[in-house]
Amino acid sequence: MKFPVLICLLVFAFSAGAQDKAASADPESDLRRAVETAGGGEAKLIENFEAFLQKHPDYRRADIEREIFRLSVKLRDRDRAIAYAERVLAANERDFEAITQLIDSLRERRAEGDLKRALEWADKFVERVEAALAAGKPGRLSQAQWNDRKERSRASTMLLRGRVLADMGETDRAMSELRRSFKAAKTAETAVALAELSEKRGAGDEAVDYYAQALALSFDSSEDIDRKAVRRKLGALYSAKAGSEQGLGDRLLKTYDRFVREREEREAALERPNINEGAVETFDFKLTRVEGGVVTLGDHRGKIIVLNFWATWCGPCRIEMPLFEATIARYKNDPDVVFLAVNTDEDREVVKPFLKEQKYKLPVVYADYLDEHFAIRAIPTTIVLDRNGGVSFRQQGFNSREDFSQMLSEKIEEAKKR
Repeated sequence: MKFPVLICLLVFAFSAGAQDKAASADPESDLRRAVETAGGGEAKLIENFEAFLQKHPDYRRADIEREIFRLSVKLRDRDRAIAYAERVLAANERDFEAITQLIDSLRERRAEGDLKRALEWADKFVERVEAALAAGKPGRLSQAQWNDRKERSRASTMLLRGRVLADMGETDRAMSELRRSFKAAKTAETAVALAELSEKRGAGDEAVDYYAQALALSFDSSEDIDRKAVRRKLGALYSAKAGSEQGLGDRLLKTYDRFVREREEREAALERPNINEGAVETFDFKLTRVEGGVVTLGDHRGKIIVLNFWATWCGPCRIEMPLFEATIARYKNDPDVVFLAVNTDEDREVVKPFLKEQKYKLPVVYADYLDEHFAIRAIPTTIVLDRNGGVSFRQQGFNSREDFSQMLSEKIEEAKKR
């Protein structure tokens, strides 16, 4: 049995000793012993961690309690999972994984007062998600992507609160909450919850509709629902009304086709058209200029092309960009070297104001999926292409210990010789 989180915890524990070596020497050894003597047993590991905290109550307590919480959930030890989830949330009220697991554990245990507590936590979940969303759009997301994320986040909170209300027998309030969730983001599990409540209320036609939607949605997602159970209930309800299942298949296909169209429309709104669809080679790519027009990389075949991938929200990029400008200035009279500052922001509306504010004078183009072509995983990333479009040099991240402009100039000269 492997414990990757625990290994990280131990590594951190040993590195922390450099800061307070005298105070943490014994806790480090004891923590390591707690993991080793568990022998891969998760229940034993929990026991060892609890004994460790009794001996060292202030040493990495939040991290260890969170690990006990995770292990308790995995072992389905509801009492311990509930107790430690509340401790985790006392340390970090926006630990949304802990909130959702706490609510689910309370719903499953159903001891006296558990559902009331679950509803209280569901209300807190809604409030805390709204507070997190109020912090504003991350710079790397487009407005459409941010709106989609907000709706899906809200849908998850309403689904959870709707389920708690259903458990409490508050059917009308539960239906209202679940319908709001389904309107915000159509998911198979929400459709199942709505179907079950509709069936409970005796609304057979409505239940058939929601079960059909649940099946259709599940075929085009990774959601884990019991399709066999849903199919069985759908067939029984439909047959009870129609006398047989004749026509049910057509209804399912129409429902599925409708959701596919809706999904494609939503995805089209989230991602701008790919002007480089079908592009395979680097020289096939066309890049949109911030000021309008298009740069075709193929037009610069036979030249050295220097690409600097950046974004407005990237702190190191702000340090590197003036140095990139300085390198461009060095080669202003060299027609065989082409520089492009390739912006990777999803929200293009923030780019022009940023450039104006920073007073950069750079040849800026949008990535237009060139970042995917080069598998850019971090920014800034600088790439120098030789005259044939091959990668002569690639650097990920900004190295503050080197003269970036001098280093890049040297790499350009090396590319010329290839």
